Amino acid sequence: MAGVFQSAKRQLRVFPIALALMAAFWGTAIAEEPFDPGKVTGPEIQAYRDAYVPREYPAPARLWFYADVAVVAGLLLSGTWLVRTNRPVRWISAQLAMALLYLGLIRGGCICPVGATANVLLGLARPELIGLATLALFLVPLIAALFSGRIFCGTVCPLGAVQQLLSKKRPRAVPVSLHRILLALPVVVLLATAATVWMGLGFLPCKLDPYTPLFFQGHAGVQKLAAWMAAGYAEPHWIVAGSAPAWGMLAAALIAGWFIPRIFCRYVCPYGVLLGMLAVVGFWRREIDAEACVQCELCVTNCPVQAIQPSQDGKTLKLSSYQCVQCGSCSRICKRQSILRKMPVESTAACTPTPKSQRSIFPSRT
Repeated sequence: MAGVFQSAKRQLRVFPIALALMAAFWGTAIAEEPFDPGKVTGPEIQAYRDAYVPREYPAPARLWFYADVAVVAGLLLSGTWLVRTNRPVRWISAQLAMALLYLGLIRGGCICPVGATANVLLGLARPELIGLATLALFLVPLIAALFSGRIFCGTVCPLGAVQQLLSKKRPRAVPVSLHRILLALPVVVLLATAATVWMGLGFLPCKLDPYTPLFFQGHAGVQKLAAWMAAGYAEPHWIVAGSAPAWGMLAAALIAGWFIPRIFCRYVCPYGVLLGMLAVVGFWRREIDAEACVQCELCVTNCPVQAIQPSQDGKTLKLSSYQCVQCGSCSRICKRQSILRKMPVESTAACTPTPKSQRSIFPSRT
């Protein structure tokens, strides 16, 4: 036992010496001036400084911005041509697939005017927070809506593409009374979006978007493939984007959308409210020629968003420009070619028989 005490006593004697050495070293380190690479001198270093010319590297985000705006504008122009010339629906579906590939999977669904609605509403209170890319992507589809209605919804939107491509061929109609009540929900979402961003509670459209896991998963897969092609190496394990509740929400949305086409577009999307309002006051719109229409109601049963409904007297059919997403289904299905596109001035004229030559604005195609 005495030996143990003697050993401990010797170790305690060494301890103060170690502390003194550490204090001396620490004091010396503090006293020394910190290393500054800018003050290093020498002939070679000075020659390098004299010959150095700063290089400007283009920002990748700006290059992507130009590409995104160009793609959206190009798809809008292409969609306008497809709709106005009454091309087959499968052509529009092919364009929607391309829009889904680029905007949804390659770009991860983040290049979306629907989410940009929250950004722009936030910018009304703080303009410095609006980016040029966000503002351009928000305004371009709205401008297109003035000339071709909700062409963005029917031919460009990646959210609309998922819903249209993954829905039954024969849509199931929502009861008219319930449908009219549900049409108020997007307006409520738009007002709630403004309130949440101004209160600093986040971007409501992005939180309500059920298709985010699909887009993020596709984006992760594209990035993994790009890394493998560029460097020959990629993450060996499969990356799952999104939480279990998010994937459950996606599954529920896909199941509901299979039976009720474009359920998110019709009853949730706040951007659709703005597009619909501009479509109503726009320069061109779809209308039903009452003289040519025989009330077969094929267009009523085939419209995926129930934009065509019988009038209150039941004698005519009415087409809502606010709801119409320009998918072209009604023009394709109408055997009398009574779905016309007119100027608003023409729609105010007296109801007179339409010459047969004017009914060929949308020639029949199969």
